[in-house]
Amino acid sequence: MLYILLPAYNEAGSLPVLLDNIEETCADLPHLIIVVNDGSTDTTPEVIARYTRIYSTVHQVNHVQNQGLGAALNSGFQYVLNYNTTHQLSLINAPDDFPDLVITMDADNTQPADRIPLLLEAIRSGADLAIASRFTKGGEQYGLSWLRKLLSWGAGKVMNFFLPIRGVHDYSCGYRAYRLSLLAEGTRQYGPNIIQSRNFSGMVELLLKIAPFADRVTEVPLKLHYELKQGASKMKIWATIWGYVQLIYQIKRQRWSLVEWVEE
Repeated sequence: MLYILLPAYNEAGSLPVLLDNIEETCADLPHLIIVVNDGSTDTTPEVIARYTRIYSTVHQVNHVQNQGLGAALNSGFQYVLNYNTTHQLSLINAPDDFPDLVITMDADNTQPADRIPLLLEAIRSGADLAIASRFTKGGEQYGLSWLRKLLSWGAGKVMNFFLPIRGVHDYSCGYRAYRLSLLAEGTRQYGPNIIQSRNFSGMVELLLKIAPFADRVTEVPLKLHYELKQGASKMKIWATIWGYVQLIYQIKRQRWSLVEWVEE
């Protein structure tokens, strides 16, 4: 089963187009879309509820208050793991070679749904984790300020220097595919709240925590279209940079790197 997880905070304007595109892309695949409303103050909850009636594949998870990206992903992962456990008998119609996997995407419609088949193929070809990368061959990004581009590029360079994962160029992009068994192992090791960071550095934290349990990590090219985003960015740049510094310190201190890093 393909689970597509969308953490959403005030994305009422973007979700309809994104959900329709995902449904069109995944029409022939066994899939569910889990949208986690992270305490939105706009009409995001109503939009999600409407789409649960339009598409039986759309499921809604609600946070009463905004808790941040990491908490939204944690809730989504737990929903998927519980759903997969309790609905095994209903999933037997999936093809024999179809893996259980989770794809995480931003809910702001800047990450095109057409990467889903490429991420799925990477997992079916043997990867445990596949990243839609702006910095691999064929990847591009449009509509970002020079500061955001520098932050994304710099985060990858800094993390690759201090905590390298061979073959990974894009550490911060949240558009990824995880084999479900990989996430299950991560939650067994770190508990249900595997991501502790409240800001956008949580995506780097998650990658660094679970990559050691993967036998193979790979990337597929992503063309990020930030010009399609509606409204201001929710990323607090300096808080995110400080989050990266804290991550490096904590990981080095706790010696998570004792686990052998994966190869491409």
